[in-house]
Amino acid sequence: MMTWVILGVLGAVVAAAVGWVAWRDRERTASAEDRGAGQAALVEQQRYEAARHATQGHVTHRGHNSGTW
Repeated sequence: MMTWVILGVLGAVVAAAVGWVAWRDRERTASAEDRGAGQAALVEQQRYEAARHATQGHVTHRGHNSGTW
């Protein structure tokens, strides 16, 4: 009898934990503000990479054109 009580209590605790996590995750829906921030971060990353690429290309071409590698 005691085994069934313990298993019942453990089952209730696990069910409550799963239910709470599911409820909490439903509250974390992506808002329009989150998507906007993600887009802004992506644009900034691409701008940085383009500037870095242009700078590296300029250094390479300058060294190649002047004949000093």
